[in-house]
Amino acid sequence: MQPVTLINCFEVPTGREEEFFAMWQQVNTYMRSKPGYVGHKLHRSLKMDAPFRFVNMAQWESQEHFLAAHDEGFRALVSQAGWAAFPHRPNLYEVIHQGQTETLAA
Repeated sequence: MQPVTLINCFEVPTGREEEFFAMWQQVNTYMRSKPGYVGHKLHRSLKMDAPFRFVNMAQWESQEHFLAAHDEGFRALVSQAGWAAFPHRPNLYEVIHQGQTETLAA
């Protein structure tokens, strides 16, 4: 099993950021309790007119853990009517290359 990253891009209309964030927090709190969850970062665009105002990146120990976490409890949260206002594009990714800044010794 290899780690995977969920990258989920959200369309959030201007003025509805707080509503989105409250709903997102409910789902995030639920998912953090699931086996295999590693961590997340929620990003917000600096441009108000960006196509995707918010991008969530969540790491999981494996695709199997990720899929198992999408149970009845998850489906109940994301089927709330309010989510219809925030179209999203989720996909799982694997790392195929990673780089780091090198520090020079004095």
